[in-house]
Amino acid sequence: MRILVDVANGRLSAEVIAALERAGHTIVRGTRDFDLALVGSAEAAATLRRDKPATAIIVVTKLGDVPARVRALEAGADDAFDPGFAMSQMVARVGAAGRRAAMTPPPPERIVADGCTIDLTASTATRGVSIELTTREVEIIRWLATRAGQVVSRAELLQHVWRVAAGSNTRAVDVAISELRAKLERDPTAPEIITSVRGAGYRWILTNG
Repeated sequence: MRILVDVANGRLSAEVIAALERAGHTIVRGTRDFDLALVGSAEAAATLRRDKPATAIIVVTKLGDVPARVRALEAGADDAFDPGFAMSQMVARVGAAGRRAAMTPPPPERIVADGCTIDLTASTATRGVSIELTTREVEIIRWLATRAGQVVSRAELLQHVWRVAAGSNTRAVDVAISELRAKLERDPTAPEIITSVRGAGYRWILTNG
């Protein structure tokens, strides 16, 4: 796997880079041709997620900076950790993030659903007027649209969009879906894009138009 390293302040030592190379990865800098990126901030992760939505992203924070790791995950990073990790764990987490990204084909960056035009790159939804989408709303759309026609559980959304344990409170998912429907649907009380499946979760419509 080709890994872009763009972490300042010495958070990634030569030892870490060497460990990744021993695991068979290629370290690259200053290129757009890579499979996974190691970056140093939530802002960098958010920018990269907009530019390369299918790429695996890991944020490396300062030692013990839990709020920074939370911000990174909320910005769209696949994982976030600090230099206190064991080297073997770091290599395993990089590999796992890369495999997940490779197994998940990205949806098109422009989706037309029930007359609503969604531009994932610009983070906007247009139905007569353009409405801004949050980073999390874009991630919800990406996850659901990639699995169009399939039932996606609240636990799955918590795990892959919120990056929290599947057993966490699912109320946050319902609130987020309600807010997203208000931006996308003709009638949020009778949704045609993100439909509910009683007792199971949510389903994205199969076709555009």
